[in-house]
Amino acid sequence: MVDSDLLAAFDDEVIRAVAAENDVERDLLVDALRDHQRTMRDNPGVENLVYEWRKQFQDPVLDRTPDRYVVAVKPSVWEEFGSFLELSDEMLGAVVAVHQEQVLRSLSEEALTSAPELVPLVVARPASD
Repeated sequence: MVDSDLLAAFDDEVIRAVAAENDVERDLLVDALRDHQRTMRDNPGVENLVYEWRKQFQDPVLDRTPDRYVVAVKPSVWEEFGSFLELSDEMLGAVVAVHQEQVLRSLSEEALTSAPELVPLVVARPASD
């Protein structure tokens, strides 16, 4: 795994804007985003995780490219990640906001309104060797 590709699915402009709006340090937000992506890759792995979400949620994959998945998950999934990564409520909120803003900038509003009770989550796919 190349550490630099962990954040490839996110625009730096989005990260900076969300950090400013949520009054968190940009570098700490980048670390939290990187830790979150690394956690999904390492345990249980991107493809396995998306497979599990497909079994749990109806049509959770909103978008799929060679570089990423965009999935819609229940807020409890985010809460579990926040607890596992020991993120403060403020930092977890900022991490979720980065995912939401990135999705708003890259998908149609129609894709996002199909399941209003779910929250988007961007999963960066590892580069092929």
